[in-house]
Amino acid sequence: MNAAAGPELVAAPHWTVGDRLAAFAVLLPAEVDGPVVLALSDELTPHLQAAFPGALVLTDGSRASGWPEPSRVVRWDGVHPPVAPGTADLVVVDGRRYDAAAMSALATAYGVVAVIGDDGSLLLYPSAESPELVWRRSWPVHMPAGPVPWVRRWLGLSVGRGAAVPRLSVSGDRLTLADDVLHDLSRATGLDGELVGVMTAGHSVLRVRTTEGDLAIRLSLTDPDREVDVASRVLRDVPDARPFLPVVVAEGRTAGRPWVATEWTPRRRRLTWPWPSATRQWAVAGELGAVLAGRVTGRTDAGWSARWCDRAHVVPLEARERWSAAMSVLDSELPTGWCHGDLWPGNVLLDGDVTTVIDWDNASPDAPLGLDALLVHALEETADSDDLVSESLLRLVDDPLPLEQVAVGGRAWAAWARPERRALAIAAVVLYLRNRSLHDLGQDRLDRHLAAVGQALDDRPTSTVEAAAPPPSVEAARTARGALWLATNGIVVKTSQTVVLLALAAMLAPEALGVIALGTLVANISAVVTSLGTASALVYWRGDVRRAARTAVTVGVAMGAGISAMLWVVAPWLASAFHAADGGTAVIRGLTVTLPFLAVAAVTNELLRRRLEFVRRIIPDTVSSVAGAVVAIVLVTQGHGVMALVVGQIVQASLTMVLAWVVHPPVLPGWNLEDARGLLSYGGPYAGANLLELVQLNIDYLIVSRVLGGEALGQYSLAFRLAFMPYLMVVVVMSGAAFPYLCRQRGADLGRAAVTVMTASLTLVAPICLGIALFADDLVLLGDKWEPGVPVVAWLALYAALLSVGQLVQTSLNAAGRPAASMGLRLCHLVLLLGVLLLVARHGVTAVAIGQVAVATCIALVALALARLYVTGFSLRRLVRSLRPALAGVAVMAVVVLVLRRMLDLTDPSLTGLLVVGAAGVVAYAATVWVLDREHLREAGALLRRTS
Repeated sequence: MNAAAGPELVAAPHWTVGDRLAAFAVLLPAEVDGPVVLALSDELTPHLQAAFPGALVLTDGSRASGWPEPSRVVRWDGVHPPVAPGTADLVVVDGRRYDAAAMSALATAYGVVAVIGDDGSLLLYPSAESPELVWRRSWPVHMPAGPVPWVRRWLGLSVGRGAAVPRLSVSGDRLTLADDVLHDLSRATGLDGELVGVMTAGHSVLRVRTTEGDLAIRLSLTDPDREVDVASRVLRDVPDARPFLPVVVAEGRTAGRPWVATEWTPRRRRLTWPWPSATRQWAVAGELGAVLAGRVTGRTDAGWSARWCDRAHVVPLEARERWSAAMSVLDSELPTGWCHGDLWPGNVLLDGDVTTVIDWDNASPDAPLGLDALLVHALEETADSDDLVSESLLRLVDDPLPLEQVAVGGRAWAAWARPERRALAIAAVVLYLRNRSLHDLGQDRLDRHLAAVGQALDDRPTSTVEAAAPPPSVEAARTARGALWLATNGIVVKTSQTVVLLALAAMLAPEALGVIALGTLVANISAVVTSLGTASALVYWRGDVRRAARTAVTVGVAMGAGISAMLWVVAPWLASAFHAADGGTAVIRGLTVTLPFLAVAAVTNELLRRRLEFVRRIIPDTVSSVAGAVVAIVLVTQGHGVMALVVGQIVQASLTMVLAWVVHPPVLPGWNLEDARGLLSYGGPYAGANLLELVQLNIDYLIVSRVLGGEALGQYSLAFRLAFMPYLMVVVVMSGAAFPYLCRQRGADLGRAAVTVMTASLTLVAPICLGIALFADDLVLLGDKWEPGVPVVAWLALYAALLSVGQLVQTSLNAAGRPAASMGLRLCHLVLLLGVLLLVARHGVTAVAIGQVAVATCIALVALALARLYVTGFSLRRLVRSLRPALAGVAVMAVVVLVLRRMLDLTDPSLTGLLVVGAAGVVAYAATVWVLDREHLREAGALLRRTS
């Protein structure tokens, strides 16, 4: 030691180290003759010290002490060299932690070999403390699961700068450990390789390019005794697993570090879809789990549970002792076999029809037979959510239905007694945590895992916020009946609105209807902005929903009052800007003064929807809409014009809030900052999607009003409202009822439930949309002044059907915790629609309707593609197959209507023809669907009758 430096030894407690934070050491010299000096961050130091045993660690005293080999930790003042100049063979320093003077001192004394900082050709992405890969320009980027993560990663690597993406600079011309590994690979295989990438995982993974294709070399940097080729042992014990295992090309040991080379998967191909299907990856995980469960390797014995728990080093000793005591019921000749222990899509590589499962570091030959099945279920159920794997596993103790007939430990899961199920679930939790470090989990998340198991051992529910959800079949029955109740409400509400609309259409000029359309647009947009999605977020909320509801009321009332005041001031300008100066100001002011009332009622309504209490949920809307319609119709017949509708809406909004307090105790205002953040983080994108939907649904009104005038707006708005009814009365109702049910589904169950909801909704909406298109010419029954709207109605009926597809997909995306994807879809629809309408609006309202259909077609296709990416278990093929009866029914209905019209000579519009031929078409559709799909219809009927 240098006496001038006065180095002070620093004690250090135990650290768990691994390759993840030491991966860039493969780009440093493998053999060093003299001392290695490390001047790094707290996170990196123990990992690099494990890769270079005996290294001298420098600390400036400001950091928390705590590294391996405390005798090698020295406090450094940043000026005087801690060892004699020239004696250090390798120095690795974090240039972000030391000033220029300190860096100069090290450089002068030793010649710095590796620096982490702002300069260098290598990127440590996304950070040195959480590296995903070490990357150099021109190196290929490992392909993530979809286009959005790929773009995010590509942008991070391409344009990242500074501390966000630190760089590694390695000086000197000595051979690196990677060079030595490639030399040994060449001697073993005769293949000359080029390093083109470094990834981090349980091991460091080198991507090597050869003339025979790319290879993946798994290398252990920090543990020379670690087994890197567990898969070969698995193959010896379970030969049927061969199709899932990587092909080993060579293996060896370089500079005392073991490595194994396998073929890189997927291979570079052209003209193939670059992103793997998560659905197929989960399916492969299940298949491999079943194969491993088919071969017994041994049996448990006394002490097995303690040995099993002791491998989870991240779990405190006291917890491991308690867990092993609860698992001791399994120490009695339970059949065991191999398990992988981390079967999630990231470890399932797809290459055409070839599948390769990697990362066998956590595999065990002594797991209870079939234990992977529990873990795969939990991993899939909690994918893309903040839910814990441990909570999902422990829910299976009291709700074995999801895996009822799956064999675990040699017996069907549901056949085990509760203590054994709990023990097996805890064994799966241990298996999950064995593959994680504190660095990966974080202390807070580890504490949540420990608390979840503690609650299970105390025989308390996994979640103390709300009671456990009822079995899926009961939820499905409640959802189906809820859809009927909401449909009843929708029929009453929309019928009352339609009656008011038709009354206004018959008694007022088209220009007056245009004024109403503008005022309604402003009111609807304001209503969405008012709550910022906080009310709707309560349906998805994972915490104390009662406390969060009080925060949502505060947000809604404050925003509602502020927006109402603002619109009161700007109403004259809005009315003038859109050619509605005659009465427009009063309409806007009257319709938006109700915003605080609606915000309060929305919180109560969403709480009832969350609990699937649909009967009470519909009472405020149903009663208030009828009362408001009666008031509006009475006033319009007395000559009050458009203000009749305004007064009716004020009555309806006020009565909705009062009745919401009748069916549910009032939710008082309150405030919790964390709840507000959580509600806004989910509700913001959710509200953004709804706002974009409103703008998208009404941008045509604004453009038609601006380009074609008030009369054209009135004709277009009436046609739009009529064609839009099936979307509102069926799809909005069905998706509203299904959303809380879908939120409770996990994993592949969500995708299957989403297909069921889409099938039911589209089967109901299809004949209505077709009927509107076939009978569009009957619009003139309201008067010849509406004749220009006839072709508009026909085209918009098709638009409503296409829009239904997008809405149903977005409901599934929201339930999957992807409101941002839903909002992105809305934004794309809006931008595309705006461009199309600006091009075609001058050609008339029919051209506007055709443009709507073209845009809706594109968005429906994109929506289905997003469902395949983000909704686990969703199958487009299954959806099309389940819709075949409805498609056949639509074809039969069209033929029946057209033939009857010709046979009865009903070429001119008439109320009799509408009723007679329309009824015949509906019967033809229903009969066709019944003949082709009667089994599912009977199941639906049984579901509706189910009460428990």
